[in-house]
Amino acid sequence: MIGLHKGNPRFRLGVLILAALGAGLGSAALAGGIDLDLHLLQRLLPPSGRHLLGTDALGRDIHSCLAFGTLVSLAIALAAVALAAVAGAALGFLAGWHGGRTGTALMAGADFTLAFPGFLLALFMAALWGQGTLQMVVALAAGGWAGTARLVRGEVLRIKKLDFILAARGFNASSRHIAVEHMLPLIFPVLLTQAVSGIAAVILAEAGLNFLGLGLDPRLPTLGGMIDAGRSHLFDRPALVLIPGTCLTLLVTGFLLLAEGFSARPGEVAFEKKGDWRYNDDSRSPTGEHGR
Repeated sequence: MIGLHKGNPRFRLGVLILAALGAGLGSAALAGGIDLDLHLLQRLLPPSGRHLLGTDALGRDIHSCLAFGTLVSLAIALAAVALAAVAGAALGFLAGWHGGRTGTALMAGADFTLAFPGFLLALFMAALWGQGTLQMVVALAAGGWAGTARLVRGEVLRIKKLDFILAARGFNASSRHIAVEHMLPLIFPVLLTQAVSGIAAVILAEAGLNFLGLGLDPRLPTLGGMIDAGRSHLFDRPALVLIPGTCLTLLVTGFLLLAEGFSARPGEVAFEKKGDWRYNDDSRSPTGEHGR
């Protein structure tokens, strides 16, 4: 079962941060809708009743840009983490269940992927494929599957020796049936914890790519793009950098704290977050056996 540490103050703080951020940004749509049109005659306006956070250098409402950029970051992060989790879980199960040359080859590929810093790998792929939502999702997911594969492989190596798995194999249960019906419920809590913390890292990477101009169309407001656009007004209008920067910080912090609320076993946190989401895996099984 998935254990939620609702009494954990960090988990409560994460929920509070994300709820407050969602309410604050959602008020833009409820108040006057999302206005992303350019109004060059209304450039750099201070906060007012019509523009709660003012306007940027292109005359766009900052509040609307924040709401849109945050929604885009969340959508891309969820898609990238889901893609990496599905691919990593499938490959990790194959490596742990079948072993042999298949497992060795898959883990060699995972080790090769982990040899590259996650952001540099995404940066290289984004520069190679060009701008676009699909390209960015694949680029951000390309490095995430390896950590998930190693994590799942270690769990499979442990679980497949348990009595009920041996009994299922004795009754000629298929590998698919064993994976879906017996192993997935035990592995899912660990995957969920890694995925939640992974969302935070992917959001940071997505903002970094947009900041460098290798992410989405620059005409679309994104958190990273807003920070980049505000650099030229850092001294006369620092809010153009501080506002999207604060929003990005709160978003990442909220998901990292939220990940503290999940655990693979009652009373335990599945694992500690190490920074780069690709390295939030433990290739050793709980019995002390190494995944390789």
